[in-house]
Amino acid sequence: MGQEIEESDADLDRGLSREEALARLDAGGPNELPAPARERLARRLLRQLREPMALLLVGAAIVDAFALGERINALAILSIVILNAGITLVEEGRAAGALEALRRMETPMARVVRDGSIVEVASREIVPGDLVALSAGDRVPADLRLTSSASLEVDESLMTGESLPVEKHADASIDRASGLTERPTQLFSGTHVTHGSGRGIAINTGPQTELGAIAERLQGHPPSTPLQAELRHLSTWLGAAAVLVAAGVFAATFVRTGMDSEALERSFLAAVALAVAAVPEGLATVVAVALALGVRRMADQGAIIRRLPAVETLGSTSVFLTDKTGTLTENHMRLEMVAVGGTPFAPGDLPGGAAERVELVLALCSDAELEPVSGDPLEVALLESVGPEQLSVLRASHPRLGHVPFDSERMAMTTLNADGDRALLAMKGAPESVVSRCSTAIDVDGRIVTLGRDEREELERTAADMAQTGMRMLALALREVHGSPEDLACLERDLLFVGFAGLRDPTRPEAAAAVAGSRSAGIRLIMVTGDHPGTARAVAEEVGLLDPGDRVMSGAELRTEGIPDDLGTVSVYARVDPEQKLELVYAFQEHGEVVAVTGDGVNDAPALARADIGVAMGRGGSDVAREAADMVVTDDNLATIVAAVGEGRGIYDNIRRVVDYLVGGNLSEIAVVVASLALFPDLGVPLLPLQLLWINLLTDGPPAIALSLTPPAHGLMRRPPRRRDDRLLGGRRFARLSVRALMIAGPVLGSLVFARFAWDEPWARARVVMFSALAVAQLLYAFVAAGWGQGDGGASGSNRWLIAAVGLGIVLQVLVVSVPAAHGIFGTAALSLREWLLVVAAGTLPGILMTIGSAAAARRGS
Repeated sequence: MGQEIEESDADLDRGLSREEALARLDAGGPNELPAPARERLARRLLRQLREPMALLLVGAAIVDAFALGERINALAILSIVILNAGITLVEEGRAAGALEALRRMETPMARVVRDGSIVEVASREIVPGDLVALSAGDRVPADLRLTSSASLEVDESLMTGESLPVEKHADASIDRASGLTERPTQLFSGTHVTHGSGRGIAINTGPQTELGAIAERLQGHPPSTPLQAELRHLSTWLGAAAVLVAAGVFAATFVRTGMDSEALERSFLAAVALAVAAVPEGLATVVAVALALGVRRMADQGAIIRRLPAVETLGSTSVFLTDKTGTLTENHMRLEMVAVGGTPFAPGDLPGGAAERVELVLALCSDAELEPVSGDPLEVALLESVGPEQLSVLRASHPRLGHVPFDSERMAMTTLNADGDRALLAMKGAPESVVSRCSTAIDVDGRIVTLGRDEREELERTAADMAQTGMRMLALALREVHGSPEDLACLERDLLFVGFAGLRDPTRPEAAAAVAGSRSAGIRLIMVTGDHPGTARAVAEEVGLLDPGDRVMSGAELRTEGIPDDLGTVSVYARVDPEQKLELVYAFQEHGEVVAVTGDGVNDAPALARADIGVAMGRGGSDVAREAADMVVTDDNLATIVAAVGEGRGIYDNIRRVVDYLVGGNLSEIAVVVASLALFPDLGVPLLPLQLLWINLLTDGPPAIALSLTPPAHGLMRRPPRRRDDRLLGGRRFARLSVRALMIAGPVLGSLVFARFAWDEPWARARVVMFSALAVAQLLYAFVAAGWGQGDGGASGSNRWLIAAVGLGIVLQVLVVSVPAAHGIFGTAALSLREWLLVVAAGTLPGILMTIGSAAAARRGS
């Protein structure tokens, strides 16, 4: 790493001259992230209008407006196109928002050495080669290589995921290829100093920093969600089918009705109307409504959706890559256990004599404060166990006389405090450092015992056992001092060992239940963290994430071995850097998984943006993570995410019900028209264009929206997630819908035949009977699509909105046929009682037959 300083041509004493700094600023540009490139609004809108569904809908609107004269219907269709395009344009703005959040993290001012003096400059003016001075509380303005350090500790949690501040040393030796978590001589832009001081040479600024690399990985358009891909595939397929059917109907009608211009116009209008009817214009609207209602329900539960399709995507997620700190744990260190005389105690259960001594060391041997909270998070956690009132009393009665700060060589901190006519030396630090300086110890009963070699080894084993559970271990010691020594270091011997303090970032109370819920839903939960492997393993075991035989893999092992071929063998990845987390997302996606990523730090942002769905924590998370994510959990609760999975699955089921309903109904229209043309040439155009559009208006509207409100089926979270290649309308499902379409078309055609030939009605009147029977049959088919009577646990039967919507559609159909003012518009006529009975019989028979068939199939399957 020293080569970087040499390449920067920096003066380690005087820094750069002002002239040289200005020259480098002109040559290399300011120390800031580039503003995100903004695509023109017109170009972005044009890109959205090139989507297959949008092209189909625009085509339908043009035909409605100019060929059929239905300008109101055309305006409604265009409104759908504009609504969908607007939603997508808003979604694309989130990437720019994430970049802007990164830019806001940059330090406004910094202290640098120029011409031998420390001056304060705007952080954007820092250039490679600048000598930057840092102290506790400063945010690092650029990527630095340390030249000097004094007890320097830096909070890198937003970059690496490490929950505790890390020590930095100017004289450390590391491999140039080491990961972010293994660079003790380097500081990263955007992190902040929690303890000590230091100086460093700026080696990278602006886009060249690690923060800049994250910003670069955030650029680009987010990947299509499974639902978006499904709708694109479905609309393309339906569009091709509609064109083919329309061409066939045009040719058949033209041949049947003659070769003159009037026949040509009639044939063209019939073909175009059928093509428009074959495309479910209401699908995009119903999907948007279903997703929007899901967003509202999830917001009430603490999950804020930033992209509508994310609701469904979450429901199809098969792999969760979850962070540890702040997601499975509370991201707040606590004193969990104190071991005295080899016996562990909860902090509040310590024996009296031991408790007093432990409190003395924790209160006196610390530079942190509680009111207001400041200092090293680990020291703050220790003081919280003492409490603000007791802390104030102990420090007032024991004023500090001197101290030796913590450093990496001694691995301990020492303070000297007055205690009446004597003084108390308090020490805390690494167990191996403190225990070796102790000659006596306190046992459980408060007696002082001598420490020999065997006793020290036993204490060290106790510390090791506690550390294996994921706790951060500190040893505590005291010594009475008489007189006023000048050198405290000479007194760091013959100490009285007080006990071990074990700190932990505790797991969230709901984490274990959330992990179990994910597993029951067929979702694999994998921890990806920047924390120590031992800590990660302990947390994973505690929440039930780690099974026997599962491997914990470190970032160093990932660099040497690569991502495992069998991704199922590793449940925990520890000490990983941001690029490795992103590589894991790619790897799981390449294996066909729908990947969700949870995170709260800047380091998580690229993975959050690239995942099929990114879930950011709202309480402790960074602005960058929230801007990059698809969903923000306001309570930082993993259980909320699991509940959202169920919501997403229910929404997808409803979307599938809508697709079944609309596509099945449209196929029945095609079957009726094609069969009528083939079997009854004297009928002419089987159904008038406006009659087909009216049926679509009835079915694509309230009934389809009501289907999207169907409550989730029971047992929804006990089934596996759907496969990524599981299409909304696969081959087997299309075959089933085709059969259903024929089951609708058969009785409907039968009503035409019965009215024309049994009752000798004219073709025009028989057409009205068939038109009404088809409308009623399609409306009642909504109950079949909802799953009524098909063993869904009764969820669909509670959908009162569907009953109301179907009832409304039937009433409107009766009015179109019965009201004289509508006869000239829709080509209808008032029907007699017997004709209405025929309509009811032909309209209800398909639903009855389908329900009986589905129930029988369900019994055979069980």
